[in-house]
Formats: sequence, C-alpha cells, structure tokens
Amino acid sequence: MSSHDPLVSVVIPCFNQAKFVGEAIESAFSQSHRAIEVIVVDDGSTDNTRSVVEKYPAARHIQQSNQGAASARNAGFGQSAGDYIVFLDADDRLLRDAVAAGVECLAAHTDWGFVTGHVRLIAEDGSSLDVPPQQHATENRYVELLRSNYIWTPGAVTYRRSALDAVGLFDPSAGGSADYDLNIRIARCFAIGCHHQVILEYRQHRANMSADCAHMLRSAVSVRRAQRRYVRNDRAAEQAWRAGLEIVRADFGDRLIEQIKDDLHATGRRGKALRALVCLLRYYPAGVVKMTTAAARRLTTMAR
Repeated sequence: MSSHDPLVSVVIPCFNQAKFVGEAIESAFSQSHRAIEVIVVDDGSTDNTRSVVEKYPAARHIQQSNQGAASARNAGFGQSAGDYIVFLDADDRLLRDAVAAGVECLAAHTDWGFVTGHVRLIAEDGSSLDVPPQQHATENRYVELLRSNYIWTPGAVTYRRSALDAVGLFDPSAGGSADYDLNIRIARCFAIGCHHQVILEYRQHRANMSADCAHMLRSAVSVRRAQRRYVRNDRAAEQAWRAGLEIVRADFGDRLIEQIKDDLHATGRRGKALRALVCLLRYYPAGVVKMTTAAARRLTTMAR
C-alpha cells in the first residue's frame, strides 16, 4: 500500500443479514486498493449478525436500534475517515478492483461528485447469473437520472466525501428510494459519471426491499415529486422528470395492482388490499382507474 493511496471507507448497513454479511465484509477487505476501512452498522438485527461481524476484528462494528438502511448508512459515514465512500449492502459483494476503479476515475475527474459502475447478478446462494444490459448517461446526467434510475444499488457507487458534505446524506424519510434521492441531489450540484466496469455482485433473493411494491411506489414517487421545483424552467429536465415519474408509477404501481387482486381473493388479506389501494390512489391514481376499468370489463364479459 502506497502512503499516497487515499483512504476509502466501505460502510455496510446490516439488518438481519447474518447469512450474507460475512461475504460482504470479505469482499471489502479483498480489494486491490489496500487503503480500506470497513464499518459495519448493525441496524438492530435480531439474528446472529453480531457474532458474524465479530469474526472480523479489523472491521469496525457499530450497533444501533432499528432505524432503517438510510440511518445506518449515515451512522457509518459519521464514523468514517475516508476521502471516498462506498455504501455496500450486506447481501452484495464487491469485485476485487471495484474500489480501485472508483478511486482512479474520481482522481481523473476532479469535478465529479461520484462515479458508478456496472453490476453482475448473483443468485441467493452466490452463484453467478448474468450481467444485464446497463445504459448509463453520457450527456446531461442529471436529466437522464430524472428520466431513469440507471444506478442499480449504492454499492456500485464511489462517492467523493466532499460531495456528501455539500449536499447532505441519506434522507431516512425517502425509504427505499433514499439512494436515488441522494444521487439525484448530487447530480443536480456536481458532474457525475460512470467508468463502465463491472464492479459489484448484486444478489437476487426474496427479501430484497424492491419486492415490497407499496413501499417502493410510495418512496419512488415521493422522491421524484420533490424534484419538481428544480425542473420548472427547463423543458428538457421537466420532460425527463415526467417520464421518470410515469416509469416508476407503472413499474411499482402495476405490480401493486396484481398484489391487490391476489389479496382481495385471499382469506384474511382484504385489510392489506385496502391499505394498498389507498397507497395506489395517492401515488398512482391512474392505476386505480386501470384496475376498476379492467374489473368492469370482466363483469361485462361475464354478464353476456
């Protein structure tokens, strides 16, 4: 390790991910860039996360009551000292040159607030799946990020500490879209970029937060609505903002509609369906129209 290598802090928030967190820690300590500190924030886990983390004495271990991933990331950042920060989810793994790629790119582009890379999908057991197509913006990156959240996960991003100091950290009220909220705030104030290297293994499993469609619809729409005031005088930005809002509404909203249909026909789940319907009405009203129109068509067909 060169004395001139910048320190990189890898912050790993963890809630009941004892099954995976050891692999995340090992992937951080196995980086080709050797100036690394690893901070694991146990966000009130009730499994054996603590005993797993204690097997890695070189990692700093912070415990807090359960407050959510955004709060855990912020707590880890508060204890970090790196010039650059990576927020690695506990169920993902960094590839060996992930940190080096981020540091080298940010050193070459001193105006960038962060740099991102590409991901490889892995199964729950860690076996490799594939590298999905990933289109990262090359022109107006703020506008394109308004249009599409092309950054898969926080662990694929290397942040410059000064950018985080300038715009603030993760907003816990943004829920499952807290990482997008942070990225769009940085992109509005700084240049950002992508080095196009595959740097992270993104685990697919049933406990992924994105499986909670109501939560994701609520957070994705709320975060994008907050950008409305910044795009009013820019036609291209406003068009991108509207397109991005409709994309997340259709994505999470249409999936939520299917969940509502299932819950309405399942014993004991009508209360859940009603709560989801209220969420749909507030964040994707067109989805309510779509659902009721489809139901009316089915009734008409049955009556013939």
